[in-house]
Amino acid sequence: MKAHRLVLLAAAGASLMVLSGCAQSGNVAARIGDTTLPTSDVDFLTRMQCETLDRAAKDPSQSAQGGVQTVPLAQVRVGMLNTLVDSELNRQLAKEKDLTYDKDTLNRVMEQFEQVIKQAPADDRDRFRDMVEDVYRGQLEVYTLAQADLADEGVDNPTQDQVDQAVAKIQADFRKTVDIDVNPQYGADAEGVAGKADPSLSLAVSSDAKQARSRQPESTWVAKLPADQRCG
Repeated sequence: MKAHRLVLLAAAGASLMVLSGCAQSGNVAARIGDTTLPTSDVDFLTRMQCETLDRAAKDPSQSAQGGVQTVPLAQVRVGMLNTLVDSELNRQLAKEKDLTYDKDTLNRVMEQFEQVIKQAPADDRDRFRDMVEDVYRGQLEVYTLAQADLADEGVDNPTQDQVDQAVAKIQADFRKTVDIDVNPQYGADAEGVAGKADPSLSLAVSSDAKQARSRQPESTWVAKLPADQRCG
């Protein structure tokens, strides 16, 4: 698998949700089978992502390449939750099927990502590195399974598109076998994908409310958010 196909910072495709009250209490963002995903992990990865986007936005070389899109903090948070849920599902799948992965590829990816990790506060680097490595390892394990499945079907040299589709099918099928209970504040759908449902009990009436619940809010609306509610 090409290193650039491994994606951690996937917040851009997530829906923005207004975070409302939550039925679950304490430090619980989601339960995936018997595993509890703490809200503190979601918040930590969200902070790391936002700090990365903020640094990139101030980088002149990034501006020369078109700049960095500013996104609402809530949108990043939803994306990070989905990343961590997917990572846990991949871990459970790998354990169930005793999957392996290409260690050289993981090492190369982590070497590339080390530049990002080194910019994080010193006290956060080990935790950040471990979480990122867990995400990438799980992606590689599922990728290996997808390759094996395609080979069984007679596809020995699959395109990236074929592999991506095989990975998506494997993950979707396994997701159906696991009980996923997501904290209501993240607006998850029946499959446990955050940002797919409206967590608010009220209907969006005002223009601001509609923008807040839009999958792709207008950039002018995002720009008006307080600095502590947006990234980049």
